[in-house]
Amino acid sequence: MLAELQDITKHYNQALTVRQKPVLEGVSLQIGDNESIAITGPSGSGKTTLLNILGTLDRPDSGLVILNGMNVSDMKETELADLRNGFIGFVFQLHFLLPQLSLLENVLLPVLPLKDKAARKAGRERAIRLIESMGLQDLIHQRPSRLSVGECQRAAVVRALVNKPRLLLADEPTGSLDAETAARLGLLLASLKREEALSLVVVTHSPELAGQMDKIYKLGSGKLLPISKG
Repeated sequence: MLAELQDITKHYNQALTVRQKPVLEGVSLQIGDNESIAITGPSGSGKTTLLNILGTLDRPDSGLVILNGMNVSDMKETELADLRNGFIGFVFQLHFLLPQLSLLENVLLPVLPLKDKAARKAGRERAIRLIESMGLQDLIHQRPSRLSVGECQRAAVVRALVNKPRLLLADEPTGSLDAETAARLGLLLASLKREEALSLVVVTHSPELAGQMDKIYKLGSGKLLPISKG
């Protein structure tokens, strides 16, 4: 099993009260190699919280997060940072490209912490190949302000893939795109999952994007339930 959540609970303090609001209650999820999963559900149901816990950006109140056979609750923050940079790729609804950097410079940001010169060189070569596969090769020296929203989002996907992650987490990756661009990005993610042999977890409100995944789950009232694709 590539990744697993075991009996995850998470609560947040409610504003102006001492009460805690339950967000996730006993959530479990298994993610196999080269498997794609969609997490659906209403706004505020905890989908992003679940994804952040899976990506080690947040910690659960209780339960286990196991990535690549390792219990991450026992890991130090520096170890988690290394795990995030090498094992996990993140794509968000907003691309978060740095405005002062070119497309290529933005894509190469995950490569910068690598100490090995050969690894950095290989990362740059991989970035160029991925940029070309996305049809962005003529835009590598452009800054985000000169790119369309869809081009920025494709660049963000390249950035997430540049260090060869085994697990790609995408939080509403098509939420800021028009219908046509969203459909293209959905197809792109599905094809990348096959070509890169990685596992993919997508949080989405889009039935079309969810339908392209191998499995669909719905999160509501703190519970995660499988949904039939029939």
